[in-house]
Amino acid sequence: MENKEETFEYDFKYGDIDVSFFPLYIWKRCLTKALINEPEQLLNPGEGQGDIGLRKELANYLFQSRGLHCSVDQIVICSGTQHAISLIIQLLSNGDRSVAMENPGDDGAQADFNNHEWSIKPMRLEQDGIDTEQLQKIDAKVAYITPSHQFPYGMVLPIQKRLALLEWAHQNNSFIIEDDYDSEFRYQGQPIPSLKALDTQESVIYLGTFSKSFSPAVRVSYIVLPQSLMDVYHHMYVNYYQSVPSIIQKGLSIFMNEGHFTSHIRRMRKVYQKKHQTLVDALNKHMGRHIEIIGQKAGLHLLVKVKNQSTKELVLKAKKLGVRVYDPTSYCLNEREVNPSLVMFGFGGISDEKIEKGILLLQKAWFPNKN
Repeated sequence: MENKEETFEYDFKYGDIDVSFFPLYIWKRCLTKALINEPEQLLNPGEGQGDIGLRKELANYLFQSRGLHCSVDQIVICSGTQHAISLIIQLLSNGDRSVAMENPGDDGAQADFNNHEWSIKPMRLEQDGIDTEQLQKIDAKVAYITPSHQFPYGMVLPIQKRLALLEWAHQNNSFIIEDDYDSEFRYQGQPIPSLKALDTQESVIYLGTFSKSFSPAVRVSYIVLPQSLMDVYHHMYVNYYQSVPSIIQKGLSIFMNEGHFTSHIRRMRKVYQKKHQTLVDALNKHMGRHIEIIGQKAGLHLLVKVKNQSTKELVLKAKKLGVRVYDPTSYCLNEREVNPSLVMFGFGGISDEKIEKGILLLQKAWFPNKN
């Protein structure tokens, strides 16, 4: 008998987007235009690195939004972030296979490195991101980090630590994989340039995705490789076909070229900022002094530290009242270093109304004696 996943009325799942604002009509029109304009090209696998039009649009977008200078020749289109990481791993698998990773950090990336039999060296996190002093003592070929919005803790890596990280890479002849997974959604302070934008020594491999900014269903991510790795890339992947369907790439290229992507980002930033504020306000109103909110400057999730209760207990109590919240333990390389009372809230795919009601139910579940 098939096991069906439990469904919850109030699900604070990370990774979902608000589908009610998806520009379905415009996207359909862009796909139709791609079919009409270049039907022959859509029936072929296309260029190995990806559609040239989409790569041009991405190069312009990255310069405008992330301060990142690159040529279209450095961009590789991939079918999702894990595919991109897997490609990078193979590119760097000659010789030493060790990677320094934030702890906690992205479990998908951890799985990729584990599956390719790399040695993972955990990096401690401080209030403002990775412990760069510890990093100096780590001998690793690669460092994988999320500097613009650490996953899952949410801190933003300050400029001093970014420069220290780049210096480490330069001194050790190592590479940094910068996973810039949701930099479009920042709610406090000025936009921060990417780490790649500060890179003068060709040490940073930049990784971006359309999963949060557009839709996880299109399965499109992209890599910006340092010029120094291009010869190795062409030699290694000369016989590889492009993995993203041509029609999706052409449609995205048209969508970006006509200005719909930047309009969509602007609209969604307002939508998610409102949800973010609704969640923070509801948590403070109903739980106040009993909790601490962590990582609320950016992104589509935050963490909540609940005093005097364990994560497993909190998740279980929430389930009993029809609310699903998440245990961030799976992101940790060493469970002993996890705070035992942290709960993860994603808010991208849940409505403002359900956020309010869900938090009210959580107050009843977690603090039944609170007036």
